[in-house]
Amino acid sequence: MLEVEGLAKRYGDVLALRDLSVQVEEGQCLVLLGRNGAGKTTALRCMAGVLLPTAGNVRVDGIDAADDPAAVRALVGLMPEVPGLYERMSARAYLDHFGAIYDLEPAVRRRRIGDLLEMFELSDAGDRWLGTFSKGMRQKVALIRATLHRPRLVLADEPTSALDPDSARRAWIYLKDLQKEGCALVICTHSMDEAEQLAGDIGIMSAGRVLAIGSMVELRRRSGLKTRQEVRELPTLQDIYLAIVGNPGDSQGVDQRELAETRTA
Repeated sequence: MLEVEGLAKRYGDVLALRDLSVQVEEGQCLVLLGRNGAGKTTALRCMAGVLLPTAGNVRVDGIDAADDPAAVRALVGLMPEVPGLYERMSARAYLDHFGAIYDLEPAVRRRRIGDLLEMFELSDAGDRWLGTFSKGMRQKVALIRATLHRPRLVLADEPTSALDPDSARRAWIYLKDLQKEGCALVICTHSMDEAEQLAGDIGIMSAGRVLAIGSMVELRRRSGLKTRQEVRELPTLQDIYLAIVGNPGDSQGVDQRELAETRTA
C-alpha cells in the first residue's frame, strides 16, 4: 500500500528528514513517535504528496507520488496537527465542499457527512460557522474531512491532541474501524498508551531519522531492556523510547549527536 524509500527533505542547511524507508500494508498501522522537530510532520507531508522531497520515492498503491501527485492525493487522507478550516463556512457546507472536490456524489456526501457529524456529536453544531468552534470541535471536523472520501491511506498528525477522553476514544474506534476495512494508517502521536494500543509497528524518530522501527517485541529486543524482575513487568513503550532516543537533558544522548549531524549534513 505505502512504500517509502530513501526519503529526505532539506530546508536550506537543515536536513529535516533523511533516508526514511518504511512500508505499510493494507489494513496495517504505523505509529511515528518523536520529540518536536524529529521530522514526523515533514514525513507525513511528503507521504501525502503535499511536500516535494529532496530525495527518495513515495508510492501509494503502486502510484509514484512524484509522477502523479494528484492520483496519490485522491487515495490519501491527510489530517494535519493544525487544521486550516474555512472559518466563515458552516461545518456541513465545509465538508460538502471537500466532498465535491473528492468527486463524491451529492447524495453520498450528505449521507456520510450526516453520519460522521452524528458519530462525533457535532450534528447540532453542523450549521454553525467553523470560526465559532472550539479547538476540539475543529479537530473532529479535520478528521472527518480527511476520511470523508474513504481513502486507502490515512496520515494523521496528533489526531486526538485537543480531544477530551471520550472524544479521543471515539476517534480511535473510528480509525480502527477504517483499518479493519483495509485502510492503512500512519499516525504521529505523543501518547505512548495510544501508540501501544493502535500500532502494528512503531517507528521512533529523532532529528529526521528513524532510529528503530518494529513491533513492541522487536523494539524491546532492540532497546536492550529486560523485564523488571521485581514486578515481572515488561518494559513500557516509554522505557523503550528513552532507551533508544536518550533523556532530553543528556548531552551525550542520541538527540544531540543526531541534531549536530543533521545541521551539517
